[in-house]
Amino acid sequence: MTVFTDAAADELFVLSGTEPGFDRLHGIPAAALGEESDRLLALGHLTDRTVLAVTSAYHRRVLGELIVPTSELADLIRVGTRRTHIQAVRAGRDDDCPWYVDDADPEAPTAQTATVITIEWLEREDMAAPSPCPACTRTSRATRFTTGPDRTGWSHYHRCRHCAHLWAPPVTALHPEPDNVHPLHR
Repeated sequence: MTVFTDAAADELFVLSGTEPGFDRLHGIPAAALGEESDRLLALGHLTDRTVLAVTSAYHRRVLGELIVPTSELADLIRVGTRRTHIQAVRAGRDDDCPWYVDDADPEAPTAQTATVITIEWLEREDMAAPSPCPACTRTSRATRFTTGPDRTGWSHYHRCRHCAHLWAPPVTALHPEPDNVHPLHR
């Protein structure tokens, strides 16, 4: 079967994972779907463990976020994962992505297995430099874009994973200056 990059404009094709929009996460080709990137498309039928690994890697490597381990994470496997067959379709010239997918009959000539993972409702937090919590003194690296003390409106706040205390980091803490850069590399 012809892959997207080799297919003529009117020729049927399959996705190989090298098309625009795909990342390799733990060796699995995966791409965000939807205008809000609220779903992940992974090629092949993934095991539950691989679904969690790909979802975590996508948030960490692509979005720069960590998934908060809540009960919602268990629901990801139970109700947020769908193993299906897809058929890739070439998009028009004005579309942001050159391809999209539709559900397909498993017997269709260009049907391929895929796993669709709904990630929109997972609780996540930004990765940040470790900082001691003023309330319990334990180190936390979690930040959240939310409303909180000492600032008006939405801002980045450290959130302690241990006691859930919120505190505003100093502005320079979000983008620290490299203090210990070797003098020859300045």
